[in-house]
Amino acid sequence: MSIINNKKHFLHEHLTFLESYGQECGNGGFENLLKQLGIKVGGKSWDDDHSTIDWNLTDNHFQFFFDYENNETEIKNWLKKSPISDYKTLLTWLSGDDPIVRVKTTDFIENWEEFNIAGGWEGLILTTEDGKYYLEFTDDWKYHLNSNFEIKPGTKK
Repeated sequence: MSIINNKKHFLHEHLTFLESYGQECGNGGFENLLKQLGIKVGGKSWDDDHSTIDWNLTDNHFQFFFDYENNETEIKNWLKKSPISDYKTLLTWLSGDDPIVRVKTTDFIENWEEFNIAGGWEGLILTTEDGKYYLEFTDDWKYHLNSNFEIKPGTKK
C-alpha cells in the first residue's frame, strides 16, 4: 500500500512535509532520475554491497556500518553537521507503490531510522534535488551507509 496516501502509516507521525515529485519510481524511474542528476548507478557496487549507486565511480566515497547500539542520536548529529543540512528538501522513494517524493531535510535528519524502516530495510537512497549530495543505506547484511560527503568523521574509502 502507498505510504504517501496512507496517512495512518507510522512515517506520517514524523513528517511535516511530504509531496510527490511528479515522477514515478517504478520501472527504473528512480534510477533514471539519479542518472539525470549525473549520479552513476549499477556496476560492481550491487555485487559488493547491494548498492544501486556505483560507488566505484564516485569521486568522494564515504562508508560506515550504521546498525549499532545508540546509532540514532550519533548519526542524527553527524547529519546535522553535514552539507545536506543546508538543503531544504531531499528526493527519495519509499515504496514501489509511491512516486518519487520530496521530503524536508530536517524531517529526514531527525527521523533517518524511521525512513529506513518505512522502506522495509530494502535500501534507501536520498539525494539533493541538484544531485550534488547523495547517500545510500544498503539493503544487505552489511548495513553500510554510503555517501559522497562525510557523515561520520574519518570514513573516506
